[in-house]
Parts: sequence; C-alpha cells; structure tokens
Amino acid sequence: MNKRSLKYGTNSIILVVVVVAIAIVINLLVGMGNFRMDLTADKLYSLSDQSKDIIKKIKKEVTIYGLFDNGTIPGGSEYREITDLVNEYKNLGIKVKYVDPDKDPGTITSLDPQKTLGLSKGDFVVKSGNKVKKLEAQELYGMSNQQYGGRTYSAEPLITGAIKFVASDVTPVAYFVEGHNELSLKEDLNQVSKILQSNNLEVKSLSLLTEKSVPDDCQLLVFASPQKDLTDEEKIKLDAYIKKNGKAIFMFDSLESSDKLTNFEESLNYFNIGINYDKVKENDSNRHLPNDDYALIGSLEENEINQAFSGANYPVFMPDSRSISILKNQKDWLTNTQLITTTNKAESTDIVGGKTNKGPFNLAVAAEISGGSKILVFGNSKFLSDRALASQYGTYFQYGTNYFLTTVVNWMQDKTNEQTISSKIVTPKILTVNESQTKVLSIVLIGVVPLLILGSGWFVWYRRRHL
Repeated sequence: MNKRSLKYGTNSIILVVVVVAIAIVINLLVGMGNFRMDLTADKLYSLSDQSKDIIKKIKKEVTIYGLFDNGTIPGGSEYREITDLVNEYKNLGIKVKYVDPDKDPGTITSLDPQKTLGLSKGDFVVKSGNKVKKLEAQELYGMSNQQYGGRTYSAEPLITGAIKFVASDVTPVAYFVEGHNELSLKEDLNQVSKILQSNNLEVKSLSLLTEKSVPDDCQLLVFASPQKDLTDEEKIKLDAYIKKNGKAIFMFDSLESSDKLTNFEESLNYFNIGINYDKVKENDSNRHLPNDDYALIGSLEENEINQAFSGANYPVFMPDSRSISILKNQKDWLTNTQLITTTNKAESTDIVGGKTNKGPFNLAVAAEISGGSKILVFGNSKFLSDRALASQYGTYFQYGTNYFLTTVVNWMQDKTNEQTISSKIVTPKILTVNESQTKVLSIVLIGVVPLLILGSGWFVWYRRRHL
C-alpha cells in the first residue's frame, strides 16, 4: 500500500472505532438512567400539567399497586405503556409497588379484605389510608373501535382520578336518573361516567319512583335524554331537590314524537327555561359537517361560565339538537346564561306542524338562583355517548365532552380553579393517495431513489480511485 492509501485507510478505521465507542457509551448511559421521550402528537404517555398540579397538592401518602410481576412484562405491550406512565407518578412522589398475587396471595386479601372490589391478577389498585380504588388494565389502555381503528386512551384521567378519590376526605355523588328510557349509564355513558369518576365524583343510578326523595349525598342529578315525562310523584321529588340548593343537568334530544314533557317543562319554568319541540339545522356551512345541515357545531358564548374557553375557537359538536328557550319572565333572584348557540342563519322545524323558525337558537342554557340552585339544560345528549366518542368523529365529540366536564366540575360544584382531566382520542394517521399519485410514488421509490443511491456510490468510488 502507498502512503496515501494507508493514511485514508487508517483515518477510516479510527472514525469507525470512535463512532462505535460513542454508540456504546450512549447506550450504557440510557440503560443506566430513566430516559424517555414521548413523540406522540398528544403526549399520550406523559403526564399533563393538570395532573402534575393535582398530584402536587395532595398531602396524603398514596400507593399504586400493580398486581403482577413487572419484570416479566415485554417492551411494547399494553402493560408496558401503562407501567411507563405509572412511573411518571412515581417521580411526583406517589409510591408504586408491583406484587405478583401468585407469589404473595395475601396481597389481594390485604387490599380488599371484604372482597367487594373483585381484584384479580393484572389489576392496578390505588390506595390511601382505608380508601381503595380498583383500575383494570384494559380500561386504562382504552376502548377500541374496530370500525374506525381508533381508541379512547383513558390511563391518565383514570389514574389521576383514582388518586384524587382515595386522597379526598369526601366523595360527592352524581346520580343518573332512570325510568324514562334515558341513556343507560353502563351501556351508553360509560366514558362520561369514567370521566366524572376521574374528577372525584362517584357515579350511581337513581330511580325517583322507588326512592322517597333524592338522596342527601347527591351533588349532581342528571337526566340523560328522557323519552317519557315525569310522573306527578317524581316531579314533586325533583322540585323539592332543585329548589333547595340542588344542582341538576337536563339533556333533551330532539324526539320524533308529539308527546309533551309537561312535568319537565313545569319544573324548568321555575328557572325561566323552556324546551322546544323542534329540530335545528345550521345554514352556515362553517358551522356544520359537510352535506349534513343538522350536524351542528355550536358556538360558545362569552360569559363567566365559559371563561375557561375564552378566546378559543372551541367547537362543540351537537348533531340532531332541539332548541332551548330563555323565557321572558325575568326574576330578580334568578340569572339565566346562554352557553352554546347557533348562528343567525340557523333554522328549526317544529316536530308537529312543520313550522319553520328563524335563528339564532340556544343549544345549552344555564340557570342559577342567587346563592343556591344551579341547573344546566342541553338540547342534545348524543355528544356524550360512547357511540359518538368511538365514531369517526370522536375527536370532535371529545371537545363537547371536555366542555361538559369542565362546566360540571368547575361551575356546578363552585370550583372555579379546579383542574380537570379528560381522556385522549388515539386515531391512526392515514395517508390517502389517488391512482396518479400512486404511480408517481412508485416511480420515485422504485426507480429514482435506487438510481440516486447507485450514482452516489459510483461518484464516491470514482473519486477515491484517483486519490
């Protein structure tokens, strides 16, 4: 070999050795430390600032138990995603323990001595003092939708909510009323139920027919799309609750029926609110989905209740809505607030008679008695349903769910500075190309790119040949 070849050959060897040495050092440092980088668009596997603020305010000792052997969990699995997120809580002072019930069978007995939680291997358990909350791995990972390929990732809100639950001294209850063909809490409102629980509200069903009165621990009474009217006896119980500092939410869908909800109307009239028997469509093309005038995108009004969304173009997707009226009978002790509205281009059609009415219309209204009762009335409930959240428009429905949650947690419970956590929608990113684009990509990837690589190699060889 001549001196020039030896010189360049030696430099190449040294460069390769240096690169390999640097790679080995970096891998050793990463393996010794706890370095993670969340590259997902919505930071799915990192704690939000809201969760961090909530955890920092908790003074009690809280422990998260994983009922399995963490050392046997393979990388990239669903469990590994969750355990990586749980480690984020550990960094904020929450204790984390993994116990295999097969090796230590007494663990489940100690966590659930009364055997009311139904704990089993693979579950997560959050505990503080005598309060315990069970979390199943599957519900943390999220609800998949086979039709659209996405899922609702609920790990952070459920874990943070469980921590809030076990660390709090009092847990208020939200009762969903049944008996009027409402949406089912377990079958239709599973996601909303979890979101409320994640924000320290225990969720239960309630029948006004069988109960003597609304329970004393009721913090919130919810009617989710009643299809039938209240009985006179139920109306008496409802009025007694909401007129005595009660808090209630009413969600009325547009019904293809001539039946009136007379008792509901009379109860709401006390709060200067009326429900209309119509169906609203939006003629402003910027405020509805393409080719569907009834798939409304409501606008949030500027007011104190909506101040958390002030200045933001926050779309609340409310398809097939009925309109809600604020009655003209003003009362000094009552404040009515428009929350969600249509544009003035909107129209509504009466279910009976087919009369057309001109907008704008209210899609959601609030009422507050000074120092006392609060109610929210929506002209839609579909935006909260599991079916909507798992649909191809799940991301858009999530905005409405977040709005509902923030309003309930902050305004309804008088917690203006309360941090709220909601689930995240994970949707696959799809690149759609037409036939001509496919041909161009094929030519570039199969023809042009290989030729460029071959040409670059030939150029390097040619230059080195003449060194």
